[in-house]
Amino acid sequence: AFISIFIAIISIIAVVLLTPLKTIEPYVIRVDNTTGMVDILTMLDEKEIKANEALDKYFISTYVKAREGYYYDLLNQDYLLTQLMSSEKVANEYRALYEGDNARDQILKNSNEVSVQILSIVLGESNGVKTATVRAIITTKNLTSKGTTQATKVITLSYDYILAKASEENRFLNPLGFKVLTYRIDDEVAQ
Repeated sequence: AFISIFIAIISIIAVVLLTPLKTIEPYVIRVDNTTGMVDILTMLDEKEIKANEALDKYFISTYVKAREGYYYDLLNQDYLLTQLMSSEKVANEYRALYEGDNARDQILKNSNEVSVQILSIVLGESNGVKTATVRAIITTKNLTSKGTTQATKVITLSYDYILAKASEENRFLNPLGFKVLTYRIDDEVAQ
């Protein structure tokens, strides 16, 4: 009888000590209505993040939104930010979008807005160069007719942090010297 009481007490103590170790971790699975692509939404502290992964994703999303978005009232600010965050080659390619008869600002004027919704950013590395693949929905809204068009794009870029001399004003916009070295945007091909 003594042995069975002893075993019962030990069992109760074991259950009490093990109960806090059991946790249920809920998660959300999101399915893209257009492509059927599935991704799992997580909290930032729920997964291990390499030292600068969150920072890289922040700068990449900021860059893509400034470069691909178009808000007439913010055009100068986005233009400057894109120039600051681009290598000379990429900056020249971007400047070309705003030159000539087909200049982006001459076509869109103040009657259109282009918004960018980042769907995912996948970081990588190729031959020692940091790379990123960004999926985004780009929505163009005509403010006069209220018509909208949407396109899912895949943006591939390489980047690095290059600390160079900069004015204090520019350092406020790009404090770590984030630079996009190559940039390509393509339509997403649905499977």
